[in-house]
Amino acid sequence: MNPEQKLKEIGVNPGRGQNFLNNEHVIEALVEAGEIDQHKTLEIGGGLGAITEKLTEKTSDLTVLELDSGLAEYLRTEFPSVVVEEVDVLEADLSEFERCVSNIPFEISSDIIRSLGENQIQSSLIVQDALADKIVLDPGDSDYNFFSMIVNYYFVPVKLRTVKAYNFYPSPDVDAAIIKLYPNKERHEVVDEENFLNVSKALFTHKRKKVRNALVDSRNMLDLNKDEIKEVRDEAPYSEKRVIELDVKKLAEVAEWFESNLY
Repeated sequence: MNPEQKLKEIGVNPGRGQNFLNNEHVIEALVEAGEIDQHKTLEIGGGLGAITEKLTEKTSDLTVLELDSGLAEYLRTEFPSVVVEEVDVLEADLSEFERCVSNIPFEISSDIIRSLGENQIQSSLIVQDALADKIVLDPGDSDYNFFSMIVNYYFVPVKLRTVKAYNFYPSPDVDAAIIKLYPNKERHEVVDEENFLNVSKALFTHKRKKVRNALVDSRNMLDLNKDEIKEVRDEAPYSEKRVIELDVKKLAEVAEWFESNLY
């Protein structure tokens, strides 16, 4: 399929963030990584159906979310057995799905990945290459941030391969990558997820500071007064470690201490 020609035929002009994958080998690699095998599967942004077509060979239970009405109508015509919904993925209920295989919009990749994580959906995705690198960072790396930590909380992430920009139409300004996300947040044994996420997010606003200082400096996000946190900050686990050095397990310990001592 020539994406440029097909888009002209159906009267769709690619908008911002619409980059259609046109390399069959990359599509096959993405779909194989999805481990579909008749699972209830989600595709985000069906586009011209290049990925959709391969997915229909793996499962009869496929839902495609496609906001562009012209592309959605094209997909319904080409794949009558597939459920095609014109809905924003960030507003959709994803709880019913077991797998996600998608070339997702770069602009909202982080939000999509977090939503997939909240619903613990095993996923194979095409994302911006720089984002893929950030996802697989280890604590202590200078680029390790709250998002890196969150992905490693929800998933065991793997970067499979880089996908050069010329494999898309129109070509994006940056390269992409295929990532695989195995849901496994239970391994961390976090008891109070809301508290863990709130405390971690606050600490990462001062990620290069020691935990003791980050607690003080993020006190407004944690609804604490300065004197209150200063009295106990040295008792916090890993108080002399920098926030950027803490993995999910260590951050969970800090969050549990916070909940026990300051709530």
